[in-house]
Amino acid sequence: MSKTIWYYKLSATEYRNWTREDMQGWCKAFQGWVEDEARENGLAKYVIYDIKGEVLVKDKVTPLPLVRPADRWRGPAAT
Repeated sequence: MSKTIWYYKLSATEYRNWTREDMQGWCKAFQGWVEDEARENGLAKYVIYDIKGEVLVKDKVTPLPLVRPADRWRGPAAT
C-alpha cells in the first residue's frame, strides 16, 4: 500500500517561528512549502506536527492549475 499523507514535524526553531504573532506570513509560506513537497511526491494530503506531536495543520493537497500554451501571454496586440 502506498503512502497518501505527507507528514512533517517542526523543528524547535520552526516551532518558535510558528507560535510568534509577527510570523503569520512565514507560517503560510511554510505550509505552502510542505504542500508543495507532498504534491511533488504524489501524495493527496499533508499534516504538520508541532515538537510535541500535536497536529497543527491537516489539509488536502490542491492540484496546480494547468497552463495551456494558448493561455500564455502573446505579446502586444497588433494594430
